[in-house]
Amino acid sequence: MSVLTSPRGKAEVVHCRRTESQDIFCIKSLIRKFTQKLFGRLNIIYLLEKANLAVTLCNDKEEIMAHAIFLDYPNWNVAKQDDWVSLFQELDNEIPCTPLNTLFMHFFVAVDEYSTGCLKEIIRTVFKAVPELYFIFLIVPTYVSLG
Repeated sequence: MSVLTSPRGKAEVVHCRRTESQDIFCIKSLIRKFTQKLFGRLNIIYLLEKANLAVTLCNDKEEIMAHAIFLDYPNWNVAKQDDWVSLFQELDNEIPCTPLNTLFMHFFVAVDEYSTGCLKEIIRTVFKAVPELYFIFLIVPTYVSLG
């Protein structure tokens, strides 16, 4: 359990857990236009079925605050699912990423007021849950600014 504080000073006690199928309705309610610019139009049910790891952040009332989906290949079709390592080695051969130590964030949504804190908590939880994980990549289109 952690405490997140919004820019307005409002605090929420949160915890991470694996995503369950009944979370989909609440996850969809967190999707904004920016989410679609960042990740594209996605079928959340399909992504959850294919995910290597899907994490949901809840507050102490079990309301969903954030959600992230991680897969073991890049999004946005930047490389074939089974041949992304060679592309990454061409870009920078000093990064020792492999399919066994790398995940890609394919989707993330959060309550706007807490989005930064939620993302930090999810990333921290993922690295704790998967000790052999060294890298998490977020690939976005060049026309998108993360702010």
